[in-house]
Amino acid sequence: MSALPVDIILDRKIDAIIADGHRLPRWGWPIPAPYNGATGQERVYVWQKNQIAWQVGLMPDRSDCSVCSKRQAEHWHGEIYFRPFALMAICRSCHARVHRRFGSPHRWSAFLEGLDPDNWTHALLPDQIGREEAMRLSREPNWLAALKRLLQDRQANR
Repeated sequence: MSALPVDIILDRKIDAIIADGHRLPRWGWPIPAPYNGATGQERVYVWQKNQIAWQVGLMPDRSDCSVCSKRQAEHWHGEIYFRPFALMAICRSCHARVHRRFGSPHRWSAFLEGLDPDNWTHALLPDQIGREEAMRLSREPNWLAALKRLLQDRQANR
């Protein structure tokens, strides 16, 4: 039997903390738009779980941005919301670029050209994936490798 990925272990710990009565933090903004198959409300719930992990000291420290390596990571980016703790440390600027890629694929491609070819952002699809696809990816032990294979399959079928 293989070990569970660290992010899934953390997710189960937070689920247990919530089940033991920890209150969910209040979300004070409008419900966000759907993203890669997750509803806005599901995105809020992931944010709440992340906040609890911070509160109880289970979130790792952020370091340099995992995209540009030039700035301090101020955010975490989650591509697959069905894996709430499969997160990448990311600066504000790069995080905005990741989320804007759907509306500006040419700018996204130009941005990727300036990054190391092994950077995780090269696995991101230029368009959103549906709910079923996101849920399937979330069940993969290495969701990022599975996402990269999906991107390669789509590119091969164009």
